[in-house]
Amino acid sequence: MPRNIDVMAEMRKFADRKPVHAVAGATVLASRTLRELPWRLVQWTRDNPPNTLPGRATEAAQSAQSRAMEVFQTAQSRANGAVQSAQSRANGAVQSAQSRANGAVQTAQSRATGAVQTARAKASDGYDTLAAHGKKAMNGESDTTEGKSTASEQSKPELNGKPKTKAPTRSTTSR
Repeated sequence: MPRNIDVMAEMRKFADRKPVHAVAGATVLASRTLRELPWRLVQWTRDNPPNTLPGRATEAAQSAQSRAMEVFQTAQSRANGAVQSAQSRANGAVQSAQSRANGAVQTAQSRATGAVQTARAKASDGYDTLAAHGKKAMNGESDTTEGKSTASEQSKPELNGKPKTKAPTRSTTSR
């Protein structure tokens, strides 16, 4: 017993799912970003001419070396004082360090839990935004953030430069 399958209806069901919309939305956003890439490269090259990079690198290295020497000398001086102080107050320092470490671990755990919850919420919001962009793109609607669409363009959605028409339906009658 052959069954008639409406392929167009099945495709519409597949295309009207949130993951498909999210992929389409990500594609729309990626294409926008890629269109801006050549301009960003030109702007970066203007702001950072290639002939100035070796001099700037040398200057940064010298500055970092100078700061490192200052930090080393300060650290060495403090370390000598800390060693002498630690020897005289070893028992009190150990107990204090343990107490502070326990408090820091608890604080870090609490902050990490909050960060994970925030990241989950942001990811969910981002997924919903991508799906909305994708659904608009798949329905032939232009993105309102580009500001180029008009009311007349929205009333006549086009596909590949041609007015959008209904797909022809197949008759299910036998010949």
